[in-house]
Amino acid sequence: MEKRILVVDDDDSIRTLLYTVLRKRRFLVDTARNGEEALDRLARCRYSIMLLDLMMPRMSGYEVLSSLEASNSSLHPLVIVLTAGNEPRELNPRIVAGTLRKPFDIEILIDTVRACLGMLPDVEQSSDCPPAQSSKPTRTDEPD
Repeated sequence: MEKRILVVDDDDSIRTLLYTVLRKRRFLVDTARNGEEALDRLARCRYSIMLLDLMMPRMSGYEVLSSLEASNSSLHPLVIVLTAGNEPRELNPRIVAGTLRKPFDIEILIDTVRACLGMLPDVEQSSDCPPAQSSKPTRTDEPD
């Protein structure tokens, strides 16, 4: 049983920063570059928390949230939205625990993650779930 975090952001530098900071604090962390990758990971693994950028190519964070809402499952992760834009439109409080504006303070982000994890039970992983990423997420020069 474990608590895992999924970082979803199309910006390589933000994704790598969050991955590095969270791993240094001994969290189990996976990453995804867009909403499609996030939903693929969510189909295979159970995450306690998802740090989710709203504005991404291919599939936005809003579309990921809509998919979670439509699934009507209680097994979805608690979401902390990361946004550089204006105040996000109405977000479902049963899914979204809070919003952090970019650029965010790392210590506030860590405190928010810890507070959320403290409220959540450990989750049992499915047999399809690979081990958490053990090295930095790879950068990509491929367009999304």
